[in-house]
Amino acid sequence: VLQPTRLSPIVKPLFQKLNLGKVPKWLPKTVSYPVTVGANFIFWTWLCIAFSDVGGYFAGRKYGKTKLGAISEAAEKTSPNKTVEGVIGGCTFSLVLATLGAWIQKWPYWYVLGPVHGVSLALLGLVGDLTASMLKRDAGMKDFGDLIPEHGGIMDRVDSYIFTAPYGWLVCGYLIPWLRRVADARAAAAVLAV
Repeated sequence: VLQPTRLSPIVKPLFQKLNLGKVPKWLPKTVSYPVTVGANFIFWTWLCIAFSDVGGYFAGRKYGKTKLGAISEAAEKTSPNKTVEGVIGGCTFSLVLATLGAWIQKWPYWYVLGPVHGVSLALLGLVGDLTASMLKRDAGMKDFGDLIPEHGGIMDRVDSYIFTAPYGWLVCGYLIPWLRRVADARAAAAVLAV
């Protein structure tokens, strides 16, 4: 499903001014403008998860006093350096980006669904991260590999997606379309009432 976002009116004139109105010949013919709803959703989900990790790291480093182990003994054993303040920072970063993404993608009730989606992504990403850390600790490993210096292997980079992927599929495939139908029905009822 192709659906222009709120960025389309901004980006399209810019592309035209730069003479990028058409897809460059070196790109595969399957790339089209505007991008599909699913591709937009995946992009914004990825941003939320990535910045949740970044926000959690910096908030935890600057403000972190309460270890996550104070809430969950399993979290302490799995990842002893994580803090509650880091989780809050990660949720905040993700909340802000998800709200912006929901507005740009024209989600129905974006002002509610965006923040809820952002916090859900951050928390599910944390569970995925802790799950991967638990697997590494059980196997006696520090990292899943050494492909990326100072970051470990590919699994160390994508562990947050373990639980966010199925959740994202449900939100993009079912929840947003259902809310769109609800919003359209409410708008139609309001027109008929006048």
